[in-house]
Amino acid sequence: MRYYKAEWMKVRFSVYLWAVLGIFASLSALGVLFLFMTRVEGGAGEETELFTTWNGLLALITALVFACFSILSAAISGKVIVEEYCGREAVILLSYPVRRRKLLKIKCTMVCGMTVVSSCAGLVWALGVMYVTSCLFQITPQGNTQCFVFTVLFSGILAGVSASAIGMISAVFGWKRRSAVAAVVCSLVIVCTVTNVIVIAPVYLMGIMLAMAAALVIIAGGMVHILAKRIEGMEV
Repeated sequence: MRYYKAEWMKVRFSVYLWAVLGIFASLSALGVLFLFMTRVEGGAGEETELFTTWNGLLALITALVFACFSILSAAISGKVIVEEYCGREAVILLSYPVRRRKLLKIKCTMVCGMTVVSSCAGLVWALGVMYVTSCLFQITPQGNTQCFVFTVLFSGILAGVSASAIGMISAVFGWKRRSAVAAVVCSLVIVCTVTNVIVIAPVYLMGIMLAMAAALVIIAGGMVHILAKRIEGMEV
């Protein structure tokens, strides 16, 4: 536990907390905008299906949450992993009286934990603001809301897991390129490629998110394993 505290003290997470709050505000604003899209467009059709049902709105917000926190996770990984193992502090870091694989695991756990919690909280917050707004302005998207709360929670967790995986994949790429900026660029490329899959079929959102999270976690796990072996072989 003391190693977790030591790593937490080394990074100024207050800076990233402000970023998280900014994402929350942006998600809320976009969510409210999505609610009013049907009135602006004037009626429901295939082109407005995402905006007229709770499943569609959830898919849109989930895609935004996934995109935003994937990039944030890559940024944090770039600071916590790439810069420390590729910068001037690498000599000190590699001299710690603790197994290098364990130290890397601590860093990855911190980044993933923060990403999952923030993603889930962001999705719940945005959907909560949208629900209150829909009640105030009498906007009634279609859909069964009885189990919707559990769907939102699971979607948030899966989006966070997927975003964490992308953060780890980006960290490995950034370490390979010896650049934290490269990690963020890698996350942007992946996000632009993968995000559209989330909104393909809102009715099957849970299945899509589960399959995507499983695939990304497997890829990230393999890449982090390779990174751990490379770090263990680094000379002080």
